[in-house]
Amino acid sequence: MTDGPKAVVERFLRDGRDPETGRWRIDVINECFDVERYFSHTWGAGLVETGRRMGAFFAGVSQHEMISDVVVADGEFVVHRASWRASHTGRILGMEATGRTIEFNDVEMWRVENGKIVEHWGGIGEAWHLYEQITGDGDADA
Repeated sequence: MTDGPKAVVERFLRDGRDPETGRWRIDVINECFDVERYFSHTWGAGLVETGRRMGAFFAGVSQHEMISDVVVADGEFVVHRASWRASHTGRILGMEATGRTIEFNDVEMWRVENGKIVEHWGGIGEAWHLYEQITGDGDADA
């Protein structure tokens, strides 16, 4: 991919998940990420483990929709701020499903090098770090 950093992240955000199934689109992941070098500082892992941890963390919400988002870039860094609405339908942060509609914000940053995403910080997954520190329980996503 030869587009600038902002275009790479926007492509991932727009097309990285199949809207019908919610599953990751491997072709887009391979296009947008340097699979060998990628590291998420939020999830403390490479791409495969990050995907697993995100899946477990977000299994507690369904019917999520983006209310608003903004993407800004400066050099190799791209920041995405989004507001989401979802239904709390499963266990998340140790809380059983309430059925409530929830709204939350998330801000995350990626570093793009040679047309591929290589690093990530922030996002809603940061709540896991807070939970872990408060409770001493590293299994916040279960």
